[in-house]
Amino acid sequence: MSRVTEIATERVPAGVDYTHVLRTPTASPAAALMGVMLGVLSFLVATPLVSQGLAALYWLAVGRPGEFTDTYRSLVGYEVPFGLVVGHAGLAMLIPISVLLVLFVHRVRPGFLSSVVGRVRWRWFALTLAVGFASLWLVLLVQNLTAPGGPSWAVQPQAGALWFILVMLITTPIQAAAEEYFFRGYLMQSLGSMVASPWFGILVSAAVFTLFHTSTNIALVVDRFAFGVLAGWLVVRTGGLEAAIGAHIANNVSAFFIAAMTTSMAQVKAVTEVTWAAAAWDIGRFALFTLVIWLLARGYKPERVTPVLA
Repeated sequence: MSRVTEIATERVPAGVDYTHVLRTPTASPAAALMGVMLGVLSFLVATPLVSQGLAALYWLAVGRPGEFTDTYRSLVGYEVPFGLVVGHAGLAMLIPISVLLVLFVHRVRPGFLSSVVGRVRWRWFALTLAVGFASLWLVLLVQNLTAPGGPSWAVQPQAGALWFILVMLITTPIQAAAEEYFFRGYLMQSLGSMVASPWFGILVSAAVFTLFHTSTNIALVVDRFAFGVLAGWLVVRTGGLEAAIGAHIANNVSAFFIAAMTTSMAQVKAVTEVTWAAAAWDIGRFALFTLVIWLLARGYKPERVTPVLA
């Protein structure tokens, strides 16, 4: 801890919102741009290295069946439970990348990535996570009941569904949090150190988030961009990443669980396009979550700005 204190020498501005945490006395656009580029490049290098390293260990452990490339393709396609470890561990690298960038490029205590008070507000996070699951499943129920041809309650678990679900419950929350720490966390704060308007960070980070989830399907692009914008807006309105992480975890866990119980996680992983109707339902779920969290925040009053020292 003392080592972190020695490095994190920059004072966070008092009374500023989440996007302006890195607007320290020595902040500069050059440092912010360097941080963003380093973050993207680190992710592009570290993620495949970690994923391929874990895949190689798995391939060796199961006796080198066939070509490694075939095993790797099976793993990243989530055809076996360990594939979720391979895929999600790679994405989890976004957390240490974000922490190191804030600490070494901006010289700020990494705790401010979590919220304007420099830590995770666990009670607020638990509340937003519960709201995330409740609002999501409410919309899913309405979507199912109003589906063309009537509702479907068919349950056809995939082979090994229990193992898939157990691994998913352990790894998916980490993966979802990691994406939020980088896209809604570091990117929004770094961009906010350059431009005063919070909307610059919200919109640009949402665009980068959408680009990283590569797809040429316009409906899916709009779906993911909308999530990025709503999540970013909530980060600013609530002063931290808790609500965005809660929504992301609820969405991913639910999607994988439903897939394991009806089709397969591999099928969900392979999705590269959606219909406009499906995208509208997705955006509707995120919008409902955003509305409920906004209303709750008015009563709960999570800190929205950094502390003002007396």
